[in-house]
Amino acid sequence: MNDVSLVIMAAGLGSRFGAPKQLVPVGPKNEIFLDYAIREAIELEIKKIVIVTRSILNKQLKKHLLQYQQNNLLIEIVHQDSFEPKRDKPWGTGHAVVTALDETDGPIIVMNADDYYGPTALRQILSGFDGINPAILAFQIKNTIPENGSVSRGILSVENEKLLSIEETHEIRNEENLIRSRDQESISSETYVSMNLWALPSKSLKLLKKQWDIFVGLHSSEEESEFLLPLAIEEQRLNNDIEIDVIRSSESWIGVTNPEDLKVARSNLAKINE
Repeated sequence: MNDVSLVIMAAGLGSRFGAPKQLVPVGPKNEIFLDYAIREAIELEIKKIVIVTRSILNKQLKKHLLQYQQNNLLIEIVHQDSFEPKRDKPWGTGHAVVTALDETDGPIIVMNADDYYGPTALRQILSGFDGINPAILAFQIKNTIPENGSVSRGILSVENEKLLSIEETHEIRNEENLIRSRDQESISSETYVSMNLWALPSKSLKLLKKQWDIFVGLHSSEEESEFLLPLAIEEQRLNNDIEIDVIRSSESWIGVTNPEDLKVARSNLAKINE
């Protein structure tokens, strides 16, 4: 699908990490996570990338992206915090996608700027996306849990490769060779979870705009409410507007949720590049 654009969400505050994770060097040649996504997009001949970020990161990000000027690739930068209503905390991943839509024409792939999804992830979701229904790349939870600390994950219920539900589950951690959540329930290591890697057709994007308009009409004066992409797409499914295709992946996620994850991430990325 040559008309697919890639939207990379890079506006997060990195509160738990203590710094903007989007620009932290993680690769053996000082690559940031963003570089791995851009390189894979170039290999797949994706022609346009839209990076949704914050104004304060603009100068540093533009300087970093100069290395891609010679490629047959258009990279646009959108500032999520320049859209109304303005507040310090970003309005969430759903809003990030909405702000990118003026720069896209047609279906999109959406991913986080501070995650590495594996060398074949983008190819997998692109090849499994039919352009009609949204698709999500699903990872086994055992491949997404850091060695230290806890994380939140969207646990997927799947039947016949269709998504039945997403359950946001918090404080998931490795504990004595078991994966447990906040309520101490054990989670099977084979459970599939979302890492926010989506393929979205034009129909879903039009619905997303309408959902945002309704959301902001109800919550415009609030400082903490977030318009989250998974919940918005799930709402579309519950309204029978769409079905969601699940594409199962055996890739291993690499990321930095907590500061102590950085050393492990750098080590793992160095092994990939060997």
